[in-house]
Amino acid sequence: MERRRMKDDIQRSFLTNAIVIISAILCVYLLSLLFLFNVSIVRPSQATNERVAKEVEAEFAHYKEGMARLVADEQIRAFLRGEGKSGEVNQLLYDFRNAQTFQSDFVLLDSEAEIVATSLYEGQKEQLQQSPVLREQMQKAEEHPFTGEYVNKRAFNAGQGGAYVFAAAVEEGEGRTGYLLFLLEHTLQSASEQIVFVTDSFYNAVFYSHTIGIGALGKLTIPTDGFLVQYDGNPFYVTKTEVAGQPIQVITLTSVKTYQLLLLYGLLAMVVSSFVMLAVVWLVTPKILKKTLEPFDALVARISSKNNHLHFQQTDHVFAEVQTIYEEYTNKVHEIQALVDKNEEILEKKRLSEIKHLEAKFNPHFLYNVLEMIKYETLANPESAAEMIVKTAKLMRYNAHFGDTTVLLEEDIAYLQDYFALQKMRYGKRLDYTIAIEPELGRARVPKLLLQPLIENAIKHNIDGIRCLNVDVSAYWENGVLTFVVEDNGLGMTPGKVAKIKAIMAGEMKETAHTGLKNTHQMIQLLYGQRYGIDIASAPEKGEGTTVRMHIPYEG
Repeated sequence: MERRRMKDDIQRSFLTNAIVIISAILCVYLLSLLFLFNVSIVRPSQATNERVAKEVEAEFAHYKEGMARLVADEQIRAFLRGEGKSGEVNQLLYDFRNAQTFQSDFVLLDSEAEIVATSLYEGQKEQLQQSPVLREQMQKAEEHPFTGEYVNKRAFNAGQGGAYVFAAAVEEGEGRTGYLLFLLEHTLQSASEQIVFVTDSFYNAVFYSHTIGIGALGKLTIPTDGFLVQYDGNPFYVTKTEVAGQPIQVITLTSVKTYQLLLLYGLLAMVVSSFVMLAVVWLVTPKILKKTLEPFDALVARISSKNNHLHFQQTDHVFAEVQTIYEEYTNKVHEIQALVDKNEEILEKKRLSEIKHLEAKFNPHFLYNVLEMIKYETLANPESAAEMIVKTAKLMRYNAHFGDTTVLLEEDIAYLQDYFALQKMRYGKRLDYTIAIEPELGRARVPKLLLQPLIENAIKHNIDGIRCLNVDVSAYWENGVLTFVVEDNGLGMTPGKVAKIKAIMAGEMKETAHTGLKNTHQMIQLLYGQRYGIDIASAPEKGEGTTVRMHIPYEG
């Protein structure tokens, strides 16, 4: 874990908190701008759109209903038959037009497409009469009882812009006696910061509050994709609303230039203020910390010195908390040291006790096996039994005389020679052995009775299953580790058997078998640590028997 200074952490904490505060202020400022944008831009734009959409929807419905009544009016029908008076018909059409909110001009045509009544001036009437617009509208009225669409005024030489034309056929009996057209032109009302357009699905400007952004052909040239658009260097917020039941949409552009400047200058002021605040924190914090942390620095220096006899002296500023920490630290150090000393004494006594306990297990186990051999030899060969008794006595004197835990390797090898001799006397030609250990390794100190359990194990588990058992003992020293190797040409063990023995030696399984191996392995680890001990390998399928390696540190 990385070690850090408290002073650096506190200074970093100051800066972090300053950044958090600045970020919080910035967030509040941005949220307030967002709220202001919603209140001053979004909601008014939506309100304007909804108002205009409702007006358009209502007016279109009034025109549709009114024109349906007009084309069914008997005065108009009689006039088209040549029976009515033009003044009454004109008055009827003027009354309807003047009653509507949206301004318009009316045109009444007979079946021959001749204008018989209109609110247009004479010049406009002649231009419209010659325009193909009348024929197109008459043809559409033939197909549908009521139609409405955008028409560019250039089509009948009436100047720039466009008009929305409603057309309806005057039917009488099975034929059509004429056609009634209303050409709607209306200037929309909007706030000073807003531009409102009513367009068809092809963005032809039908109604509008300003001519800004309308091309020569009457199309809206301002891009309206997205919420924010740029036109002529000015930013606008775009709101769109579809008019119910009509291929018409209302588009409101609200200028956000003032809001943009407010955002820009506000952020600039926030950034400058933030840098000033961080600079002040960065410069002032070290001075504050230096004065405040002087007693703590003195305490750290005292503890780092590791001199328990040095008295702690505070600076001019005396802090009761620092003095309390020092006193508690000193008391705990003395208590921990006493506990450590006591614990080490207990552990050493426990370790020696366990080693003596394991040594005690070797001797009765070995003596039991030797007595068993002597028992059988007494009946079969008394002279051999006597020699066995002599060698056994020699071995017991070795065990009794050397009561220390470790002995010289050459002494333990001499003991091993006598042990092999006892076994050779019992099994004769069925057992052969070699001990190949360099003389210079003889001065190494090893645990007493170190190799005897390994050899005993090799003989016990293989002698009855093979014609001639060979047991080879060798040793080598490498990188400070002394390794003993006991190899036999016996029956070997399956991988499962090897794994089971390893589990017994590790204490993971409780078995009465292989006690010698387990005790030796545990004694080595008690003496030298977990990295040392016994390792077993066997390959019966290759005819290689079993190889046992024992690792201990070299002590010479």
